[in-house]
Amino acid sequence: MKRLIPLFIAVFTFSVVSAQLQKAPLVNYKMEAKSNSSFATQYNSSSLTQPAPLWSDDCSDPATWTFTNSSLPPLDWNWTTNIDVQSQMVTNLTASLQTFNSTTASNGFMIINSDAAPGNLDQNGTPIIAEFTNTQPIDLTGYQNVQLTFQHSFRWWNDTRGVRVSGDNGLTWTDFEISNATTYNTPNQDSDNPHISTYNISSIAGNQSQVLVQFYYDDNDYWGWYWTVDDVVIEEVPDNGLECTDETFGGWWVGYQNLGDVGIDYTLYPIAQATANPYRMEAVISNTGVNTQNNVMLHVDVEEPLGNINSYMSSPSNLVGAPNPMNDTTATTANFSPSSMGVYNFTFWATSDSFPTTDTMFMSSLVTDTVYGVDYDWDGSGANLGGGYYLGRTCGGQVLANVFDIYENTQLTSISFHVSASSVIGAKVAVEVYEADGQIYLEESDEYTLQAQDIDSWVTVPLLSPYPLFAGTGYMAAVRGTQHPTDTSLISATSNVNTSSYIQDNGCDIGTQGFGYWYTASDALAIRMNFGNVSSVNQELSSRLNIYPNPSNGIFTIENNNQKDITYSIRNVLGQITLKGEINIASNSKVDLSHLNSGIYTIEFDSEYQLFNQKLIIK
Repeated sequence: MKRLIPLFIAVFTFSVVSAQLQKAPLVNYKMEAKSNSSFATQYNSSSLTQPAPLWSDDCSDPATWTFTNSSLPPLDWNWTTNIDVQSQMVTNLTASLQTFNSTTASNGFMIINSDAAPGNLDQNGTPIIAEFTNTQPIDLTGYQNVQLTFQHSFRWWNDTRGVRVSGDNGLTWTDFEISNATTYNTPNQDSDNPHISTYNISSIAGNQSQVLVQFYYDDNDYWGWYWTVDDVVIEEVPDNGLECTDETFGGWWVGYQNLGDVGIDYTLYPIAQATANPYRMEAVISNTGVNTQNNVMLHVDVEEPLGNINSYMSSPSNLVGAPNPMNDTTATTANFSPSSMGVYNFTFWATSDSFPTTDTMFMSSLVTDTVYGVDYDWDGSGANLGGGYYLGRTCGGQVLANVFDIYENTQLTSISFHVSASSVIGAKVAVEVYEADGQIYLEESDEYTLQAQDIDSWVTVPLLSPYPLFAGTGYMAAVRGTQHPTDTSLISATSNVNTSSYIQDNGCDIGTQGFGYWYTASDALAIRMNFGNVSSVNQELSSRLNIYPNPSNGIFTIENNNQKDITYSIRNVLGQITLKGEINIASNSKVDLSHLNSGIYTIEFDSEYQLFNQKLIIK
């Protein structure tokens, strides 16, 4: 099955969520925040021998390139030898991107940096568009099958970056986009460093005598991030080559056709759901060589929490090579069913008879007791969350939601969400449940007021009554904000491409469809379902409970100033109860958890069907 599937699933996904939930241009719906991305996916590059270059430029001499700017000076491409990217006013970068690691970065490279633009020059209605192009045309006469390779690094927001190739000295151009809202669905995504991009340019530049290569940046009138480029090479296409991309363990490409679900990559997966719907491993494999690749197969190794390895493969296929290379969307012949809770690591790669292995891709998922999520914030610290989506604003109380497919009958008792650090104490929110089309409202919570300890933290709000969820049905776990002139609230976002997240516009005109319309969010949202035993929140109860010290070495005191006995349970990140206890009326209780590992736990206080949750940190 050739890669017509990605286009189809986009249509399918929206049909699951209803015809109203269509992608539409959004404006003024997101805070201008830049922060850490997920650590849970990464590539390991193979060390296969590359062909000798026909032409190369290591960017050591900026005079070999021509710089153009067709919109808004002074932001432009610059040449530098300073490999410390963050020192060039690119702020808040993850450690992996702070130094540019191209092969010859020390002798110079190109950088364009939106953070260096004075004020908000790239938000005044004029997109920033800048290019650099090789000054002397490249002669590729006699070489029919050629490819372009270069090294770069970037963090993507909503900008477009790409490379153009001309075979006729600039009369006509062909675009190869590297990042935009289609190829990178989640703003704040980081590239690997260096990221190596390769494009087959045979149909444009093969056997041509006046070839130009142009790198272009367009911020699309958003506040963008940055892009570095170095070590540009044109070489002959190798005889044999494969690439493995778009890896998923949730059935995003193929598996959804079998079950009629969305095929989401659940990074926190309740074991009952994972047992009913085992992990479905898939990827897209592309022929990057000249020769037909025979017996092409996807391979996936799944490492269990105790270190056992389970190996899976797809059925073999054949892929035609250049000048019209084929790709295939494929799945392993068997799915993986976890047997216990814990972290499961997935390793993806592809092979053929003539190609030993592609780069390997690593992904992870955490099988839990009761927590259902799409984020990688396993320790609850918020370090792997970024940015935020507006919830409560001056213009209205918007609704943010993630879609969850249910594979085993269960009860939804509460919804957890991560409150962005830009939220205001005192903002009022509530959680809600909808059917997956967003049109049928099912259940809600009491209104909850954000407190000081909630800012930049996870909050769990119980529903008024536990709500039954039925296998074979999709549901939205949602958080609703409240319109207020100053009490702004936001939900943090997370990096997970294979998800379905939505925003309901309730007066803020984020698109063109009017009040109550659901729009597709470009990020996954930090919103989780919980199937644990939770009843309701009592803020009076919470105000009369005190934990100190917190953080601690595991030994702390619980102070109860309520006129009632209160029981408590301490849960780990899997949702498992590690300790239970009771505190009498107006008394203190010392708790010793020094035997537990360092990390973030949740302590639940329960009194007469009223519940209060608080984060507990053990150093």
